[in-house]
Amino acid sequence: MKKSEYVKKLEEEYNQKQKAWKDHIREEPNRFKRFWKWVWYLIAFPFVWLFYNVRDWRSAICIVVSFLLWSASVWGFYLAALICGWTTDAAKWLIGIGSAVWVWWASPIGSPFILCVTFTAIGIKSLLNIISNKKEPKEIKEE
Repeated sequence: MKKSEYVKKLEEEYNQKQKAWKDHIREEPNRFKRFWKWVWYLIAFPFVWLFYNVRDWRSAICIVVSFLLWSASVWGFYLAALICGWTTDAAKWLIGIGSAVWVWWASPIGSPFILCVTFTAIGIKSLLNIISNKKEPKEIKEE
């Protein structure tokens, strides 16, 4: 089995499971339970997406790029501290501010960091898929 066939098979399996999950939620007769099932679906979606889509190097690169984009505020403070010189008072303040920002982003309480990284990675990967599909020649089926 070629790698592209394997990736397509995984993609189809993922799409089928997502469709089955959504259909299961829609079949719930109780509106209250259906609402909470949709809430759970939206909470779990980024993690399910990560599990199914980080199986090739392109997806891993999308996640790394997304991670670097969202944590740029932290690295900006550390870079400014490096430019000022590590031992100066200004650098100590910059390192403190950068560390405080990093603690906020890394904390699970109230920080949307993982969701932001995941959804940005989804967007980057979908853009790459659109670009790569435009480059591939379309197959013409003759009947």
